[in-house]
Amino acid sequence: MLRSITEERGNLDLSFLGDLPVEEAKAWLTRFNGVGPKTAAIVLCFSLGKPAFPVDTHIYRVTARLGVRPDKLSLELTHDLMEELIPPGDYYAGHLNLIRLGRELCHPRKPECPRCPVSHLCKYDHKTI
Repeated sequence: MLRSITEERGNLDLSFLGDLPVEEAKAWLTRFNGVGPKTAAIVLCFSLGKPAFPVDTHIYRVTARLGVRPDKLSLELTHDLMEELIPPGDYYAGHLNLIRLGRELCHPRKPECPRCPVSHLCKYDHKTI
């Protein structure tokens, strides 16, 4: 991928993506093998300050348990849903807070529901409260 970018662009500077509409920038990044919606959104959000919402397994799990997304919604479509539900100015903080909740409390097995600040919103059938 790095060779392809260098051959095409002459260097590895991706700052030009900041000048593109978000969807164009995502399309440019995801055309590389191994770069999916999450990686593209991470590059755009964290490196270029563009409005893109990365969804990883933690966010995917938390959004299901909270009833934010339908159980059967794909990981890829969850990116789109989160970008519809959250204001673009809150993507960065929203991502960090949801991922932290998933990593620290809302574990795949044995979630720490009594310590969860949003357990009252949770729709997870196997809560530990």
